[in-house]
This record gives sequence, structure tokens and C-alpha cells, in this order.
Amino acid sequence: MKFKILFLAMLFLSACIAFPYEEVKELRLSAQDIEMLEINCGAGFLKVTGYEGRNEIEVEAEIEVEGRRERDTEEFIRKYVELSLEKRGRRAVLISNFKDFPKFFSLGNTVINLTVSIPKNMDLDINDGSGSIRVENIAGNVFVDDGSGSMEIENVEGSLQIEDGSGSIEVDDVRDDVDVDDGSGSISIRNIGGSVTVRDGSGSIYINGVEKDVFIPSEGSGGLRISNVKGKVKY
Repeated sequence: MKFKILFLAMLFLSACIAFPYEEVKELRLSAQDIEMLEINCGAGFLKVTGYEGRNEIEVEAEIEVEGRRERDTEEFIRKYVELSLEKRGRRAVLISNFKDFPKFFSLGNTVINLTVSIPKNMDLDINDGSGSIRVENIAGNVFVDDGSGSMEIENVEGSLQIEDGSGSIEVDDVRDDVDVDDGSGSISIRNIGGSVTVRDGSGSIYINGVEKDVFIPSEGSGGLRISNVKGKVKY
């Protein structure tokens, strides 16, 4: 009987410790005189959406910490979460990361998931550590430097430049040039109004619907399929 009670107590304690703790924070900044949003973020998903007529930048940050009691987690967030949104000249800078912390503070995953709403005509510069990325409805230019995780980008009126370590990439409906430098993972590029350049280490490449040229200086390993290109194709 004592063994059974002890076992149930340990099971309950384990479940309490493992249950993820979540905290949501919101950041807002006037978009007046701001031409570009720069995002520097670590682990967690990132979603950025542009809206016509919007006059502010809004960020919803969902902080998730696994493996600690609620009291310990609140202390962890207070001490080690770096989360800020501020104006620097004509740029807005969003920082979302974890400072270096002692290993005993967390036994599981620690991530900050970001949902960002911005004016549609703003340029976007993303430096992301890990986690999925989705960018949509941006009228400006977009640059993404990503460590790992899947990426979906659609409806961009400016140019798009991607530097990616690993993870699948899907690009659809970009009106200007697209430049992709990828380490590994499949690449799908569709409906491009400018030219397309792809440098790839490994993974399949699918390109369909390009108004100008397609240039693949390094194909790497994986299948290659190109169709409906109005300009020249070189690889």
C-alpha cells in the first residue's frame, strides 16, 4: 500500500513538473516614420503578416517553458527572457531571445512564439535561430537569415532574399526577384514576377512560373524540376 501511494505521488509530481508553463506578453509601437522592421529571435515559431492601412507594429509573444514549477518559471522568465520592441531611427527592432542561463533552471523546451502584425508597405529583415517561419502580405523587400525550421513566404511585392541552414522552403507569389542560399531541405518556388537564383546544398528544387530568368549556380543533391519560365534557364 505504501509503495502504491509513493508511486502515485511520484507520478503526480512528475506530471506537475513536466506540464509546460505559458505566459503571453504584448508589445506595441507606432509605425510612424518607420521603414523597416528588424527581427532578431531565437527558438520558437514566427509569423509576420502585413496589413493595409495599419499604423502600428503589434507583437504577441507566447513564452513556453517546460520542466519547472510555476514559481520557478516566473523567476526564470523575469531574469532570462529578453523581449523588446523599439524604434531606432527609421527602423523598428524586435528582440526575442533567452539570455544565457544555468542549466538547472529548465529541464525541457524553452521557446518564444511570435505573432507579428505590421503595416503592409514595410521592409522586413529577419534573423531567426530555429522554428518555423511564415511571412505573408508584405509590400516591401524581405530578407530572411534562418538557422533551421520550415519556411513559408507568400504574397511579397518587393524582392526576397533567403539564407537558410536547414528546413523546407516554400515561396509563392513574389513580384520581384528571389534569391535563395540553402543548406538542406526541399525548395518550392512558384509565381515569381522577377528572376530566381538558387544555391542549394541538398534537397529537391521545384520552380514553376517565373517571368524572367532562372539561375542555379549550385544544385547540390536532390531532384530538380523547372517549368513555365519566360526568360533563360541556366544551371
